[in-house]
Parts: sequence; structure tokens; C-alpha cells
Amino acid sequence: MATRDRDAVQLRAVVPLVVAATKQLVGPAMIVANNAKAIAVAGSELLRPHNPKDLALAMSLDGSLLVPVANWGLGRYSGVGLVELGAAIPASTPDLTPLPINSVNASVDTRGAPSALVTITAKEGGGYQRELIPVYVDNVDGGGGGIGDDYTRLASPIEALDVGRLVAGAILFSWFPSDPVLGRKPEVLAVGIAYPYTLTALRPRDLPAFAEILGLDDLGRALLSKSEEPAERPELAQVTGEIAESKS
Repeated sequence: MATRDRDAVQLRAVVPLVVAATKQLVGPAMIVANNAKAIAVAGSELLRPHNPKDLALAMSLDGSLLVPVANWGLGRYSGVGLVELGAAIPASTPDLTPLPINSVNASVDTRGAPSALVTITAKEGGGYQRELIPVYVDNVDGGGGGIGDDYTRLASPIEALDVGRLVAGAILFSWFPSDPVLGRKPEVLAVGIAYPYTLTALRPRDLPAFAEILGLDDLGRALLSKSEEPAERPELAQVTGEIAESKS
């Protein structure tokens, strides 16, 4: 059975979104690549208070290597922000592995696979770290009030935790097991982005749900629409980073 691997390379696509001048953490963002083209996705409510020119993406968890944000706009879902990079990603980045577009799940359905939200928090003494928050994901019939179909996808923590931490913009990853019928090997896929769920009407688990999961299909459209353009970015190298698992 698939388990949540805290060292999965796919999780290293989640990087700090910061205020460029001060390096103050705004929240998590995920960089996704289609060959040499790259774009980032972040929670729109995190982006909304900021002028795009004031923001940057940290390519290193110590904050020493920044790529400016050129612009951002809303995706099809109001909670999803698409971020245009203002410069090429450096050829060597110590804490970043951009996620290939084929590692983004085609739907928001986890099919019961082990899942976790990956977010960014500030470290004591400076710098940032990735945190992994194991969650259940339930498809809840909200009476037609779900985003995109008749269901709302809700993430509930497996263990009690401080839900005041950065949930907005956290990326949901799922560890899908192999499927011999379809000939598919085990995969770690990005499934959606978290939007804080503050209502109490829907509660599929003992612990209250704290995030609604929104789809990432805008990423595919944004990257595929650029696939015919000449390459402007260097080859994106496989690199390493650090991640901390959240515990109650």
C-alpha cells in the first residue's frame, strides 16, 4: 500500500512566496514546468494584497536566491492564483525541483490514496521549511454548492493541529498506488490547492475540515498554451531540499 513519503521529490516544487524587499513569508507556491516553460500557482487571497512587482519566489529555503514575480492573475476558481515568473529559474537551485506538468492530477479526486497538504512555514532564526500535514480528503455532497461539480472536496487533519498555520495555498499531494490493470506504477501527484474552509455545515470526519481543495487544471492550459514558443529558460535540474513532517 502507498504511504506518504516525506522525501518525495515532487514535494520540492513547493517554495516560499515572499515580499522581495524584506523576505517576509507570504505563503506557499508551487512551480510547475512543461519542458522549459514554468509557472507558479498560489492562493489568490495570499496574492491579492500585494503588487506583483513586490513579490518574489525563493529558490532556496534560506531565502538567498530569489526570482521576481512579473504578474499574477486569477484562475478559473477564485481561490487559485497563477503567477508569472519575472526571470528564468537558475540552472542550479539548492531547494527546488519544479513539478513536471504530467505530475499534476487530471482531477481533484484522490480515489482514497494517502494524501497530505504541503505548505511553507518560517523557521526560527531565519529561513523557511516545508511542512507536511497528513489529511483525509472527502468528496462531500454539498447540495450542488461544490466548486466545479456537485461535490465539495474537504481536507480534514488526521491528527489534531494548529489550524491557524498557513493552510491557504497549501498544495495537496496524493500517493497513488500502482494499478496493474492500467499498467500504472506508483505515482506522487499534485491534486489541488487548499482554500480555508471556515464553515461548519459539512463535517465528514471527527476533526473539523479545515480546507476545501480546488483543482489545478488552469496550470495545464497556461503551460500548454506556451508550448509552441521558443525556449527561454535553462534546463531545470533535479535538486534536493528539506521538509518537516507536522505532528500534533
